[in-house]
Amino acid sequence: MMARPKRVAHVVINVTDLERARRFYCEGLGMSETGALDGQMLFLYFGEQAEAPHPFYHDVGLYKVDQAAPEDFRKCSGVSHVALLMNTAEDVDAATQRLREQGFNVLKGPAVHKEDGYRYTYVEDPDRNVLELVAPTEATQHL
Repeated sequence: MMARPKRVAHVVINVTDLERARRFYCEGLGMSETGALDGQMLFLYFGEQAEAPHPFYHDVGLYKVDQAAPEDFRKCSGVSHVALLMNTAEDVDAATQRLREQGFNVLKGPAVHKEDGYRYTYVEDPDRNVLELVAPTEATQHL
């Protein structure tokens, strides 16, 4: 049997302003902050802060960089987007509405993918990193 990864352990996203990014991920998406490192990194968790397995445990890390991505970065190699699984299609809609109300850039959605029936929204964080909020629907029960 080939040795292979069993899942994604975490994702680290480069940002130019940690506080602005923290507001998006914590206040906009509801993540919990589990730690910070020397003004250079924040560690975020999908669960409640008190439930994290240990301090600095993270599903998403935010890493401070000095330079923003170039305008044409989506035409270069790299990560296209990170998909975050929501519990329900209604949660996708509610999160989309909250992010819009908070002034974040919703690129597309909420809508349903034609190819698989999942409810989705694409949204940019303050540094234009793209996140997809996605959830199963009744149509996905038949896949």
